[in-house]
Amino acid sequence: MRGAKPYNFTDFKDALRLHLNESPYPPPKFVLDAVSSWLDRGNRYPTPDLTERFRRLAAEYNGVEPSNIYPSPGGDGGIRQLFYNFLAAGSTVTINSPSYSMYEVYSAATGMRLLKVNLREEGDSWKEDLPSLYTLAAQSDLVAIDDPNNPTGSPMLEAKRELIEELSSRAKGLVLIDEAYYEFSKYTVAKMVQDFPNVIALRTMSKAFSMAAFRVGYLIADREIVDALMKVSTPFDVALPGLVAGIAALESPSYALRVADEVSRNRERLRRELLSLGLKVYQSVTNFLLVRSETDILTPLLSKGIAIRKYGKDLYRITVGTEAENRILVTSLGGILEDSRSK
Repeated sequence: MRGAKPYNFTDFKDALRLHLNESPYPPPKFVLDAVSSWLDRGNRYPTPDLTERFRRLAAEYNGVEPSNIYPSPGGDGGIRQLFYNFLAAGSTVTINSPSYSMYEVYSAATGMRLLKVNLREEGDSWKEDLPSLYTLAAQSDLVAIDDPNNPTGSPMLEAKRELIEELSSRAKGLVLIDEAYYEFSKYTVAKMVQDFPNVIALRTMSKAFSMAAFRVGYLIADREIVDALMKVSTPFDVALPGLVAGIAALESPSYALRVADEVSRNRERLRRELLSLGLKVYQSVTNFLLVRSETDILTPLLSKGIAIRKYGKDLYRITVGTEAENRILVTSLGGILEDSRSK
């Protein structure tokens, strides 16, 4: 724990929030109405039948069995359960670099050995280094791949069966495929968990389902893995509002796909506009874009009330907002870059 660092997160309550990959759209009214109808029971623990209802709906949504579903408080809750229940101090974890930062946070907090596979930049996208990944997987108790990758927005293994089978067979331990952006990418390993028992898919309802504050997600895994996790959990781990929201959303999941489609259209328009400003903008199959700029754009944008996120020396991750929010961003960014070039 001594060398561990917390999640790198600075909140900007009053800014245009384009730094956390949140949905720019609120949850639909039917989800909010469902949550509201249960709030007067906030003095009671959620009953197990709610958890089972969520598992059945998530299974139906993904074409698997309820026994393959483990509900968690957000996607992070699923990651945390895997780290704390299947790994121990000294375990070896392999991740991509760059990658979602919580893998590194949990590894450091629990004294694990962390190995990294450097992604290759190729033109306007980033690629997985498969030979290195396979080599390190053979040494690893857990391989964690966010696919699509965060922060690059690039697809990694793309749920290609031959790649998943190869990684599964070479891995010493578990293979976690983090599919937080599945509704945008449209590819998944969900059904493969029944063929490759060490493969686990992670989902969150924070993105396309527009429920980041409700903290609900789930793992899709082999029944034995789910059973092991259920034994160290309670039916109360996902708070009542999140559980009810998740049930309502999965009863009518088509709205999340509409959100994903709308955000994807906004993303492509935003990408063209950022390219027109002279920035290098990488292709993305998520709800964000990664751009490269030699000019610092983080600080001047924040001074204008717009929050984005910086990676390394000159990479910036920008969440796709509504069409109106994206216009504000492009107008502000255009002025910043013009001022920089005139100096």
